[in-house]
Order: sequence, then C-alpha cells, then structure tokens
Amino acid sequence: MKAKFQEIYDLIEADIRGGVYNETRKLLSEDEYVSRFAVSRDTLRRAIDLLIARGYCYPVQGKGVFLRRHKINGATNLENTRGLTTDLYPQKITSKVITFNQIIANETMAVNLNCPIGTPLTQYERVRYADGLPVCFESIHFIAAKVPLTKDVLEGSVYEYLRTKLKVNLLMIDHVIMAIKLNQREAEFLGLNPGDPGLCFENLGMDRKGEIVQFGRTVSHYQRIRCLKMASYL
Repeated sequence: MKAKFQEIYDLIEADIRGGVYNETRKLLSEDEYVSRFAVSRDTLRRAIDLLIARGYCYPVQGKGVFLRRHKINGATNLENTRGLTTDLYPQKITSKVITFNQIIANETMAVNLNCPIGTPLTQYERVRYADGLPVCFESIHFIAAKVPLTKDVLEGSVYEYLRTKLKVNLLMIDHVIMAIKLNQREAEFLGLNPGDPGLCFENLGMDRKGEIVQFGRTVSHYQRIRCLKMASYL
C-alpha cells in the first residue's frame, strides 16, 4: 500500500502530465490542495517536495510553485517507471514478443537478481515499436514468484500491468546507460547494421520492500530514443 504523500504525488503528477496546469504554469495553492485531497499540510508538502526533487516544478518564495518549462512527453523519463507507452505518447506503442520462457536462475542471474541459483524466473525478449518503427529490443528477467507474467501481457505495457493488475509498484529502478555497437541480432531487430551505435540500458527493478524483482537489458535505436533526467538543486 502506498504512503499517502505518494498517492498525492501521483495525482498531481498525472495532472501535470495531462496538461492541467499548462495555461497558468503554476500548481494550486497549498490551501486548495489540502482541501481537495483532505490531507495534512505535512503530507501535501512531502508530495510537493518530491515533485520538486524530480524536476517537475520549482518554488518561488511568496508566489507559489511553478512548472519547469521542459517537454515531459516524447522522451524516456529516467525518474519514473511509467514505460514507453506513457513516455512516448501520443505515439502508438506496440510490441512483438520474440521469446517467452520459464527458466531457472544460473549463477549470473542469481547475482543480478540477488536470489539463489535455481530460483524460477520468467524471461522474455521483445521489440517495441513507436508508430510502427522499432525503437528498442528488450531482454528482461523477472523472479516468477514475485511477478507472475503471461505471454499475452507482453503485447502491452508490462509496467502498467504490474501497477493495475498485480498491484506491484517498482519503487526503485537503477539504470546503467552505455553506448555500444550493435551485434547482428540486435541490429536485425532494430533495422540497423551490425556495428552501428546503440544505447544500452541495464536496469534493476526493486519493489517497495527494496527486494529485487527484475533485471533487464534494453538496447535502443540511437536515432529514436532520447532520455530525460529531471533534477532540482533547490
């Protein structure tokens, strides 16, 4: 179950992403939010502080909290776990499943997922498309007991499925991002040539308890994916 301030954060973030404040470029007053959500000022301030920390807005003393002027949609947001379906909207995101297997963790996967060797895992590979063009090739491993998946789920947003159906929130995702040269297989799926550049994301997903549930490697088309890192030093 989410903390109350996190629920408020999610609601305000959804309004920001939905363009509710585009005209004023300013959030509502503290009094208005306290009344709307029926929460304490401390809870609200924790939610606003998180929005500021993640770069959505900034405070101006005596005037309120204002939106930062950057484009949120259209780039992979490293601050959140919404996935391509949200980040690349209004482009239509589709998927092609390449492999879907139930396997057991070998020594390497056991280290990556911090689990015993032999732990049952769900492994899949898929290509993601934006408006029909390949944007990334994913190779992901989930601990099966913590995140039960079926092949049909992979046709849509896995993150959305985790949030809405399984009620699993990936509270933390650590990314390691590196430039690589594509191998034959990666190049084929992305419509590029072997040796062309690619943007590789290795990511580790953890649940609210801090337990690792997912380890993945995503290779992105260097011309079709860009990253958004939002931060505030206020």
